[in-house]
Amino acid sequence: MLRGKTEITTPAAAAAGIVTPPALLVTTGFPGRDQAYATDERPPGILFYQAEESFWLPYHLLQAMQCRPDRLALTFASDDVVLIGRGLHELYLQLARQAVWRIVEQGERYAGISNAPVFVARIERTAADRKG
Repeated sequence: MLRGKTEITTPAAAAAGIVTPPALLVTTGFPGRDQAYATDERPPGILFYQAEESFWLPYHLLQAMQCRPDRLALTFASDDVVLIGRGLHELYLQLARQAVWRIVEQGERYAGISNAPVFVARIERTAADRKG
């Protein structure tokens, strides 16, 4: 086994003389739990990340939202999504602007150690075929 510095480049980067370290090319999969949500300019929908599951819902299917201090309910045409946590009003305002592209379930066990103003302890999804 060879040891030492490994460099990985794309053909275009190699032609330009740019070398990218391998650590920057590796995807980590799901985002970390340190940030409850992320915003961007005009995303087409929202990625919801749970422990080992993820789902995406487009903004054009978002029909209504209801906010309480510890609960934010999102009604989509195909699903109901409920966010449980704290400081959810800020997230509610960003969703109303359709600026949120990712929401991460941070888990209830991290509630006590997180200093973040917005904390998403749980994401509950109910699909249309299970409503009733």
